Amino acid sequence: MKTSTLSPPAPSGTNGPFSDIKPSVYLPDPSLAFHPYIPERLGYVQLLRLLNPALARLLIETKPYSLVNARNRTTLYREGRGTLRRGVAGDFIEIGVHKGGTAAMLASLIKDDDERQLHLFDRWGDLPEPTEEDGFRRDEYRKDRIADKLARLRDDPPQERARHLIEDVLGFPRDRLHYYPGWYSETFEDYPGTPIAFASIDCDYYESVRDALEFVDRFASPGATIVADDYGSWPGARTAIEEWISRTDREVRLYPLRTGPAVLRLSSQPKGRSTK
Repeated sequence: MKTSTLSPPAPSGTNGPFSDIKPSVYLPDPSLAFHPYIPERLGYVQLLRLLNPALARLLIETKPYSLVNARNRTTLYREGRGTLRRGVAGDFIEIGVHKGGTAAMLASLIKDDDERQLHLFDRWGDLPEPTEEDGFRRDEYRKDRIADKLARLRDDPPQERARHLIEDVLGFPRDRLHYYPGWYSETFEDYPGTPIAFASIDCDYYESVRDALEFVDRFASPGATIVADDYGSWPGARTAIEEWISRTDREVRLYPLRTGPAVLRLSSQPKGRSTK
């Protein structure tokens, strides 16, 4: 079975950034939530108040700190919780934090787990220059075209917002919280090398996502999960993910969601030996 209703639309044209990438095998996963099919305009969070009041409160609390919609924050939360239930060893990390809304979803899951640390990577205050692999986003996000956005990042440092939400509002223990401000190519080298159980990757650009996946690949535990927020919205992110899947020695299951992210499940078996 090579396609499912979860498969993203095939890119149009033959000369785009996807032209040299072999399509992955997309499989439906019955453990994935059905919440991506409930439109927010129909009152998703209000409905969730009846089903899971604690999660609904967390979504409301993190909304001012995130550009990620409530359904995708719920995906992150559910996948992180599933990682804990499966007993995957290691820490939680996020690469691309901004004001901390999605990082707070992860922090809430491991707040009371003394064995797990939370590692947060972001440039905070600047953005990279897009490349050809970023497709139509390259012109849209050229640094000379987003001067106002960059000025807002400098004038209102998002890292301080993240600190306030995670440390003061959620009360996450500071001795288990680690910030890595700077370009990823430099800060990944500061990571202590502990196993990674769960990774949230939300850094848009081809080179950033490429480097993030290579970094996670070095330390990911067998059975780890990656949620890549920009798979369906940034051509460069999707290209980097597809390239990595074809390159890594790990067996990876890719589950794209209609709301944009993709869930990547890493098998405990090497590529070619997985039975699932």
